[in-house]
Amino acid sequence: VCDSDTKLDPLATVELCKVLESNPKYGAVGGDVMILNQKESYISFMSSLRYWMAFNIERSCQSFFNCVSCISGPLGLYRNDVLQQFLEAWYSQRFLGTHCTFGDDRHLTNRMLSMGYATKYTARAKCYTETPAHFLRWLNQQTRWTKSYFREWLYNAMWWHKHHLWMTYEAIVSGIFPFFVTATIIQLFWTGTLWDLLWILCCIQLIGLVKAAYACILRGDIVMLFMSLYAALYMTSLLPTKYFAILTMNKSTWGTSGRRRIVGNYMPIIPLSVWAAILLGGLGYTIYKEIQLDWNTPAKILQTKFLIFGGVAYASYWFLMIFFYWVWFRRLCRRRARRYEIYI
Repeated sequence: VCDSDTKLDPLATVELCKVLESNPKYGAVGGDVMILNQKESYISFMSSLRYWMAFNIERSCQSFFNCVSCISGPLGLYRNDVLQQFLEAWYSQRFLGTHCTFGDDRHLTNRMLSMGYATKYTARAKCYTETPAHFLRWLNQQTRWTKSYFREWLYNAMWWHKHHLWMTYEAIVSGIFPFFVTATIIQLFWTGTLWDLLWILCCIQLIGLVKAAYACILRGDIVMLFMSLYAALYMTSLLPTKYFAILTMNKSTWGTSGRRRIVGNYMPIIPLSVWAAILLGGLGYTIYKEIQLDWNTPAKILQTKFLIFGGVAYASYWFLMIFFYWVWFRRLCRRRARRYEIYI
C-alpha cells in the first residue's frame, strides 16, 4: 500500500518482501518515509526531522518488540491472505456513529495486530512524500492524525494481551503524556514563581537538546541538532491541538492537510488562542504576585541573579539556533540556485 503522492525507492518493495518472507508470523511491514520538500519552509524542515525520529527511533524500537503501532500510508506491505479476512470490516469502520475517513493506515495496522500477527519496520525500504509547508495546513494535518491516534488507541487496547508488554507500556505512557504535561505547565504558570517558569523552559530545551544530540550520533548528521527546536512547536501548537482533536473526534467533514489548495478551515487556531490566553494569564498573574514581594532580601537578590543568568542563557540558545538555521537555510538556497544555473 502507498499514498498517491508517494515516490518509491526502486528497491522498496523488494526490501519489504524480504521481511515478510523471513517469518510467517510477520503480518505487515512498513518502510522509512522521508520528506521531499524539507527545504520549502521551517515547518516542512522540522517535519522532516520529526519523521526521521518517528521512523528510525520510535518505529525501530516498536519493531524490535514486533508491535509497530502504525504501518504508515506512504509505504507498507501486508499479507494478503490475512488482509482479506478483515478488509471489509476495515473499510466499513465507524466511530460514534460516523464513518471513519482518516487514520485508515493506523486502523489497518490495528486489525493486523488484533489477529495476533507481528508488525515490523525496515529502514532499507524507503519512500519520499510531501508534507504541509504552511503552519495552518500543518495544524490541520496534526489535528486529523491526533483524532485517529486516540480513536485507534481505544481499539488497540483490546489487543495488548496478544503482544509484547512493551506495546502496553508505550501506549499508556504516550496516551497520558499530553495530559501530564498540560497539568504541569498550567500549575507552574498559575502557582509558581518566575524562576519556576524559567527553570521549566530551560529543562524542556535541555531535554530536547540531549534527545537531538542522541539523534545526531545515530544518524551521523549534525542537522539533527535542530530537532531540539521541535519542543517549542509541540508546547505552543501541537499540545493544545490534541484537546481540540479529542473534542471533535467524530467530525470527519474536514481536516485535510490541503497540500494542493488553499486551506479554508481555521478551526485549529481556536485551541491555540485558548492555550495562549491561559498561559499569558498565568504569566501575568505570576508577575503581579512577584511585584508585591520584597526583592531586597538576600534570597530575592540571589533569585534575581539566577533569573538574569537563566534568561540570558535561554535567549542565547534561541538566538544561536535561529542564526545557525538561517545560515543553513541560506546555504541550501545558494546550492539550489547554482544547480539551477548549471541546468540552464
